Amino acid sequence: MSVEFFNYHINWKSKAIHPGRHKSDQRGMGIEFAGHSNLLDYPDPRRIDLRMTMRDPMDQIYVRIFNQRSATPIMIFNDLSASMSFGQASKLERAAEIAKIIKNSAYQNSDAIGLVGFHDTVDDQWVAPLSYRPYLTESLINKIALEKNKNKGSKGILKLHQYLPKDHTLIFFISDFHMPIEEITVFLNNTRKHTIVPVILWDKDEYSNLPKFGITTFTDPETLEERTILLRKKLIKNIITEFNQRKNQLTKLFNSFDAPPFFVESEFNPDDMTHYFNEYYHA
Repeated sequence: MSVEFFNYHINWKSKAIHPGRHKSDQRGMGIEFAGHSNLLDYPDPRRIDLRMTMRDPMDQIYVRIFNQRSATPIMIFNDLSASMSFGQASKLERAAEIAKIIKNSAYQNSDAIGLVGFHDTVDDQWVAPLSYRPYLTESLINKIALEKNKNKGSKGILKLHQYLPKDHTLIFFISDFHMPIEEITVFLNNTRKHTIVPVILWDKDEYSNLPKFGITTFTDPETLEERTILLRKKLIKNIITEFNQRKNQLTKLFNSFDAPPFFVESEFNPDDMTHYFNEYYHA
């Protein structure tokens, strides 16, 4: 079986010392010209610029200096709340598949990756720190689909910023975002210095594949309360309208923080994520 991954890039210069595939400010053996220095300050005879040296009236020897390509930190934030258990193939199962592809993609780019899972709290057992050998991250990814948190909400979102490094980080946030808009806003304010990719998992059975008429059990995605309701044409129309309004609300919010949302309502296609980065994050 082939390993699935997508291509991504960043539009800022990494500060990481570890070599990778992204633009950086680190001096090294890269191909991005960064200027000149004299040989005493940068003693690398392989980089001597003869033309610049011959033109200097002070007879200083100049070398070309270049920036290396560096790694960048990647974090996955994964929602483990009750609403993520919705569906025959639950959102958590899809989240695990997507997280695995993100991990594969980070490995392809030689980037460090970590993962934090959350519901109402952030348990230590669901924290995998950044690593270039992400065994713990992979172990947690394998556990995501097995989670059962029937009575758990998502207030842990308010603490996620505490698990981020100081350096500019690329964050893949996997969730259905069925949580108060105020909490999402607080999270976005707390992570302004980082780049967020909201991966929004919705299930069409939540709103568009509803029975045309009949009695069904409906779970409120925010309060988690179960109600038995009689589906009628008007009610179905209202449910669809509310989901469309919610989609517009989330899109507007994330765009206002320069974090365009990536909606997944069926299968995740890695090529679509590649196109997403090409469209929104020019290298």
